[in-house]
Amino acid sequence: MGAHVIPVKVLLVSPDTQTIETLSHFMQQAGMCVEVRSDITSATRSLRHSKFEGVAIDFRERTQALELLTGLHKMTSHDGVVVLAILDKNEDVPSTFHSGANFILERPFASRLVVATLKASYSLMLQERRRYFRCSVQIPVHLSIAGSTREFVATSTNISERGIAIATPIPLHVGEQLQMTMALPGINKSVGMSGEIRWSDGSGRVGIQFVQVSPDVTELLRSWLFDRLQESLPETVGSNE
Repeated sequence: MGAHVIPVKVLLVSPDTQTIETLSHFMQQAGMCVEVRSDITSATRSLRHSKFEGVAIDFRERTQALELLTGLHKMTSHDGVVVLAILDKNEDVPSTFHSGANFILERPFASRLVVATLKASYSLMLQERRRYFRCSVQIPVHLSIAGSTREFVATSTNISERGIAIATPIPLHVGEQLQMTMALPGINKSVGMSGEIRWSDGSGRVGIQFVQVSPDVTELLRSWLFDRLQESLPETVGSNE
């Protein structure tokens, strides 16, 4: 892998052994961790229990492939998943794109085209991986409720590009608007943003979605999370092997 390759998870759905062997080889070279399923039922089960950044679906059985694609789009956990459709030559490419595919892999596979397609799809999958990555971190978070002068300090439990989970001694309720200020580890300045409480477990753990974040803070948070994501990978990832 190259020095900056971060693995993404891809579900490869195909009943064809040769297709599986060929694409698994190229996907692994592209920095993709591949899980293989041969039928729609087992693929759907995997999607319900695991998070994937990409799904490659063999359209040889087109009705079943479309059924899986339709179900995939209904899963909120996979609303940004990248879909690669595996087609035989001369199959209906336009309608496949219209059905929700992002990329096409056409049989018989041409190495140059497969590599180029996987490289382009990897970039989108990495965006999805970064969007959902949650970094476990315990830092003070200074909070104030919108419309109130009351301020208090909570402790973060994890943070992502989209929001933060905190442990708070102050009762908070779903729908409340908050102002937050925190200092990310290794960053020599505090950052502020607005948020809305999206869930509460009733015992002091609360999930907050960011709703107003300046471009500068967004970029700072993304960069910080990207560094934490790299640090979280096994030592073998990121080497030049």
